Amino acid sequence: MKKKLANLLRRYPRASRSRDVLRKFLSTIFTASKVKDCVGVAGNRSISDEGSYITAVKEAIGNCRAFYKFKCEPRYIQILEHVSQDQGAMYLEIIRTESPIFMDKFNEFKENDIIGGTKTFCYPGIGDISPSTLRYIKVASDLRIFFGERLGDRIAEIGVGYGGQLLIMDKVCSCTQYDLFDLPPVLELASKYLESHTLNTAYHLFTLNQHRGDVEYDLVISNYAFSELPSRLQLMYIKKIISKAKRGYLTMNSGKGNSAFQEDKLSLADLKQVLPAFEVLPENPLTHAGNYVIVWGCGHQKHPRSV
Repeated sequence: MKKKLANLLRRYPRASRSRDVLRKFLSTIFTASKVKDCVGVAGNRSISDEGSYITAVKEAIGNCRAFYKFKCEPRYIQILEHVSQDQGAMYLEIIRTESPIFMDKFNEFKENDIIGGTKTFCYPGIGDISPSTLRYIKVASDLRIFFGERLGDRIAEIGVGYGGQLLIMDKVCSCTQYDLFDLPPVLELASKYLESHTLNTAYHLFTLNQHRGDVEYDLVISNYAFSELPSRLQLMYIKKIISKAKRGYLTMNSGKGNSAFQEDKLSLADLKQVLPAFEVLPENPLTHAGNYVIVWGCGHQKHPRSV
């Protein structure tokens, strides 16, 4: 940006008023590009609300060129789309073993890689697909094993990225309405992304503050996002959403002594006091030593990894 500014300035004489105007204009743009854009005030932010991620999200919303390559934007990859090729291979092996019925649907699943410029790899038997899409499919496999094909009339997802989990689940599980909870810009991006596709189910967008807390969900899910909230927001999500859910599936990266995130997070002991009675399962594949999965409401269903 600085080099572009210098080159443009050379086109104008030093005494030119237009040159001064251009300098001020381009300097403003350069300064704005360095600003980090957060949604919550300090102490009331999730780990993803660190500034650069939200800026990348807003760019994807407002610029078509940015939208069609947002999944490979470095500021976005810091938070999402960073599943490795090897992890993708492990997810694929789990899918093959535990949900072989999914193997005939990979042409449909690959729809999640059409938009966003995601990086794909060639995997044996299925061809090119992104590791992140494989993770979404693996989560859908878990949900189908635990809760059956019919997930219920109303599902809540806390922390939705661009809506990829919903897009995948919509192809293999049945529900009536899917409520997405996240920060306002993230919800706007998810809506733009999902409206680029055709869904069987309906979805609604909510921030935590926009929801009255008067809905009993059949299932609540969260892929790490709930565990990355500060404890105050975790408690409010539990009060309004999670405690009223008949069934739950939360992948966690906080709460244990060896979890990746420690500061201002509810411990596993705390969660046992405020959540419905749940099982703790190992994350598989394990992406960090302190990760785990919380599940409740399975009824007679038992997952292969239940202990």
